[in-house]
Amino acid sequence: MIPPEGVSAADVVPEWHIEVDGCVNFRDAGGWATVEGATVRRGRLYRSDDPIRITSSGRAAVDRLGLAKVIDLRQQTQFSRTPGFVEVARTAHVPLVDQVVDHTDPPPLDTARDIADLYAGMLAESCGQVGRVLDLVADNLAKGPVLVHCAFGKDRAGLIIALVHAAIGVRSDDIVADYVRSDVPSQRRRAAMIDAPLTDDPPIARLPETLFRAQAETIELLLGHVVEQHGSLDAWVASFPLAPSTVVRLRAELIER
Repeated sequence: MIPPEGVSAADVVPEWHIEVDGCVNFRDAGGWATVEGATVRRGRLYRSDDPIRITSSGRAAVDRLGLAKVIDLRQQTQFSRTPGFVEVARTAHVPLVDQVVDHTDPPPLDTARDIADLYAGMLAESCGQVGRVLDLVADNLAKGPVLVHCAFGKDRAGLIIALVHAAIGVRSDDIVADYVRSDVPSQRRRAAMIDAPLTDDPPIARLPETLFRAQAETIELLLGHVVEQHGSLDAWVASFPLAPSTVVRLRAELIER
């Protein structure tokens, strides 16, 4: 985005960013091009970090979106910390893994390859949950917008959105670009948690900074791995236990031609 004359780039809010006070990584997953020349609809699928620090004005901003369903991917201890974005009736809690990273004894997380391997392990351990989440997205999009979130909105939510994008034919370079949009917000959130921690915040300062980056190389390595393993991104999506109509419904609700 090129800022207007006299306006700095830092003052321009990207069109895909949703201003929700207390969240730093709430955004629209639409707007991307597909390999068939179509476009992913805006205002239908959102992704975000969690509502731990959300304010009353932030909740009002979320209410205005008219969400049909919120899919919370956090582990139980994270999920139990605070009320969700919407009431329980509109929330589906599907934790992808019981423990994302052991803060007391973290695995090697110093390189993009380490993070890509972490993602591959998460997906392998949570195959059934991933299939359920994709089904839930497809089930609810016809009713209204859907929000998928985890803690930082980068890793678990990032993988689900990457799979949705792959399922509907978003170009691989745009899947990478969407992931990279989490880089700056995740670093901002990490800094805020260290500078002004809540009493029940995890000790994230013990973890490598690399874990809070969203670098292109990380998702490129993961996509390269799954294509090598399955043959294509379509086959990667099909490797999860999806309802027979899920991909068709995702395409019908999210693609505009």
